[in-house]
Amino acid sequence: MPIVDDVLRGLQIQIDTLWYNLLFSLAGMHWSIQRAFLMMGYTIELMNQWLIDNAFTPLIQQTNASLQLAVGLSFIVALLVLGITYLLAAFARMRVVEPKSAIAWYLAGALFFALGPQLYQGMTDFRRDLSQAFYGSTLSGLQGATGSAFDSLNSVDSADLGLINLCDNFGSYMPVWSPTVDGLDVALAYLRADGIDLMGYPSTPRDPACQPHTPDPVSGLWTAGTVPWEWRRPGSFFANDREPVFFTVMTDAERAASISLASSAQGRLLTAWPLILFGVTEQLVYLLLTIAQGLTFISFGVAILFAFFKKTEVIARSIVDLWIELIVQTVIIALIQALVVTFFLRGTTSGNGIVVLGIGLICLIFMVIVLWSGVKAVWNSFNRLFNAFGQATGGAVISPGTAAVTAGAAAVGVTGAVVSMGSSATAGMSALMNGATPAQAAGLTFGGVQPLADAARTITRLPSLRGTPMGDAAEQFTEAAITRRVAREIPLVGGAVGPMIGAKLLTDYDPNKAEYDDKGRLIGRPMLVPAVGEGLEALTYPLGKRPAKRRAVDGELDWFEDEEGELFPGFTAVKRKRSGMFTPVAATQTPTAASADEEIVRERQTYADDMRGEEMEEHIADVARSTSAKSGGTAGSERIEGAAGRLEKSAEALERAAGSLVGSLRISGSADVSSVMGDVMRLLGGRGINGVDHLTVAGLMAQAVGMTPLDDGKPPVREDLARFGLFVDSAARLGLSPEQTERVGREVKETPDRRLTRDTRTELVESAVMTGRSREAAEREVNRLEIAARLLPNELTAYGSMPVPSVTVEPEVKVEPIINVNTDSQDSDYDAAMRSSASMSGSGAVLGGTE
Repeated sequence: MPIVDDVLRGLQIQIDTLWYNLLFSLAGMHWSIQRAFLMMGYTIELMNQWLIDNAFTPLIQQTNASLQLAVGLSFIVALLVLGITYLLAAFARMRVVEPKSAIAWYLAGALFFALGPQLYQGMTDFRRDLSQAFYGSTLSGLQGATGSAFDSLNSVDSADLGLINLCDNFGSYMPVWSPTVDGLDVALAYLRADGIDLMGYPSTPRDPACQPHTPDPVSGLWTAGTVPWEWRRPGSFFANDREPVFFTVMTDAERAASISLASSAQGRLLTAWPLILFGVTEQLVYLLLTIAQGLTFISFGVAILFAFFKKTEVIARSIVDLWIELIVQTVIIALIQALVVTFFLRGTTSGNGIVVLGIGLICLIFMVIVLWSGVKAVWNSFNRLFNAFGQATGGAVISPGTAAVTAGAAAVGVTGAVVSMGSSATAGMSALMNGATPAQAAGLTFGGVQPLADAARTITRLPSLRGTPMGDAAEQFTEAAITRRVAREIPLVGGAVGPMIGAKLLTDYDPNKAEYDDKGRLIGRPMLVPAVGEGLEALTYPLGKRPAKRRAVDGELDWFEDEEGELFPGFTAVKRKRSGMFTPVAATQTPTAASADEEIVRERQTYADDMRGEEMEEHIADVARSTSAKSGGTAGSERIEGAAGRLEKSAEALERAAGSLVGSLRISGSADVSSVMGDVMRLLGGRGINGVDHLTVAGLMAQAVGMTPLDDGKPPVREDLARFGLFVDSAARLGLSPEQTERVGREVKETPDRRLTRDTRTELVESAVMTGRSREAAEREVNRLEIAARLLPNELTAYGSMPVPSVTVEPEVKVEPIINVNTDSQDSDYDAAMRSSASMSGSGAVLGGTE
């Protein structure tokens, strides 16, 4: 239907118009940004030309004029010194001035003072001509390979247009025009733009190689439009004969072609960025080389004053070397720039904007390298003269670069210190307001002062101050000083954020928030920030596991109390007991034991006499009562009870005799030996700050292992006593605690390299420095302790007496006094024997007569 077709066509035209206008607006904004960068390159080039013509050339001329007379006087002085050395040649050979070198330097100086400004401008022109020659050479090579430098681009589909003529777009706008082609001209050619599109007016004269650029037909003036002027020409990106005003008379294919060209303009603008940045970078490199060459020429006028003397000739030689380096560097930079442009233009022959963009980024890497070389050239030219001065004066003169670096470092250090102090003070005040103790706040604020932190750490190690207000304050100060160092190593901001983070890691010392057991004893304290405590607690469990909910305080932990009344949790690891082998020699004869032995002998003799007497009395009683048979139960019971009493007394005497044994106790293993050394330091109690003799060490070692020395004039520890004494003496002089002493012994004896760990060494050195020693003396003392620890044997043997545990003897005696004795009333043989025995013992009168 014609009406529907007309409506749809009109709708399509409106859509195409909207899309075309959108592409035109985007291209205009993009071109305005690129135009700013191109103007930056032109400004740098203009600044470079101004430095050459109005700064360095007059300055070199003025410097030469002021130093020319001084150089002549310096040459005369050099000749006088040369003559004096010739006069003294008979006595001493001195080569202060070299005649040939002095004359050569004088001629070079005269030539430089006469032609210095012209030489400087000549080097600038040489750099430009060299760059143009390399550009021409590389583009000629590209032309030979493709038939024309840009034929390959022109042969691409019309949606991707080629480059316009390459010419000098900005040179004619300079005060002095010397036609050259640089990276900015290549970028403009790729963008199909010229100098008028940037400047808004034509230059007089203008490079004939540039494309014709007519004024606006309406106003008759040259202007810088929204897009380059060439883009509005027929067949270009935004041709004025294919604008939306003509869309109503254009076919669908013509409108699509117009929009396609407008879209390709976006790709051209995007892929032009590498060339634009390349052109700006090239101008920066030229500016840096101009500054470097100018500083070199000025420096040479000063250096020539010292070139006549052999000692200071190195100053002038360094400037000449810098000249040669700059010439070589100029050639290399010009070659790299030409190769980069050729490489990029060769990449554009692919017709793919992404490929062009990738190659452009690669080319930018090379340009960054070239830019950095230009910066290094300025740095070297700025410092080379003063470096030579320092070399000639033995380092008395520093270079400006060194001074700038030192001043910068000092400024950064001062700034960092101010920021760190402010952050520390803020963290301390914030923590104090949130419930921290004043000691913790002081640790956050002043914990960065190493002497204060070391002093507080030393106080926490003193046994006499543990549990005292000073010891508690030192512990809280040390806690805050350590937590503020958690984030200290973060680059740039560690000094500022360290105290802030440390304030979140403090312990809450509020008594109302602490945990106690049912007896009112302290069990634990929470963190000052509960959320941080919960987060840290979660880190101690495997992933996916959550800590169990805490139970009531009364049933939370099992506590036990040791013999000294100290409270320990049920899960506390108990220190491994020391073990040794005791070999007895003989029982110790003490006065108590000797009297016990005598009493035993007396008891035995009395018992034997009593037994014999009892037997005699029993038989006598039997004979006397021979008329009737009686029961002897009562007498037997009494005898057994008496025997049991005497046996009990004998057992008590044996128990009293059980005393101590003399022998040797051998303890083996580096861990047990180190433990004994720690106990020796504990018994010493800090009394050996001025040294400990070996005999005292032996006595303390015997006491530590539970041995009593013998009164025989010999020390209780005899083998390797000198080694034990040396180690204890070194530990006592350093003021080590028992724990530190044991740790030193175990680390040195149990580590493969037999050395102290870095943390332990640092701790011991810092503790020694805090006692007033110099760091060198502290290092020597710690080294002496380490050597003494290496010499410790792996076993020790102590001689003396050791108490034997008493054994309580409780004999079990069961008495059953029921004894029935049945005897005959008469026994002639037995009676005869008893009378014979009685008569021999003299008891006949007692018996009352004989037969």
